[in-house]
Amino acid sequence: MIALSSATKKALIAIDIKGKKACLDLDEKIKHSENILPQIDNLLGSLSLSIKDNDIFAVVVGPGSFTGIRVGMALIKGFCAGERKKVVPLSTLSFMAYVYIKQNSPQTNFATIINALSGFYFFCEFDQTGSKIGQEKLVTKEELDQISLKKISLKEEALTENVIDLNAQDLLEYAQKAQKQGEEINAHKLCAVYLRKSQAEANLEEKKLKNS
Repeated sequence: MIALSSATKKALIAIDIKGKKACLDLDEKIKHSENILPQIDNLLGSLSLSIKDNDIFAVVVGPGSFTGIRVGMALIKGFCAGERKKVVPLSTLSFMAYVYIKQNSPQTNFATIINALSGFYFFCEFDQTGSKIGQEKLVTKEELDQISLKKISLKEEALTENVIDLNAQDLLEYAQKAQKQGEEINAHKLCAVYLRKSQAEANLEEKKLKNS
């Protein structure tokens, strides 16, 4: 398996092929679009492997950074082009829940949140086992403040008192768990989870309304 997350500021790459493993957390200051592919090549080379040795991929499909999501999905789709490879789509919010449970063993429901910018937040509630309660959604700051659940945010965003730091080893574990649960799909069915329009799309619609 090759697992990739580029939906947040810090990109994560994890490889587990033929018993050979490598994990890498990329500096959040480095552009994902310029560095992920070379780093994957470097990791495979260090293991004396090639991309053809891999039989399944996993990728975080969102929500999160629009650009980051597109970069990750484009790479995975490129790797699978012309090949009958399977892909495990992963949720950023569910991945966060997995890491929080692993580190804290919560006894009550909780929520994971990500800054969606412009006063909005990506939100999802989970029970103690990591199962979703309801759907992933976009909420305003006012709506978020009214929710009494313990809220878990990313260390890089520090939106709450309870923060987690995602890493590539946890990504690999979570991806393999999802694969075992039968969540793999054909690569051509891979879809991004944005939950909201990008700022560019919102600005364009606003401009059209003003000109109409």
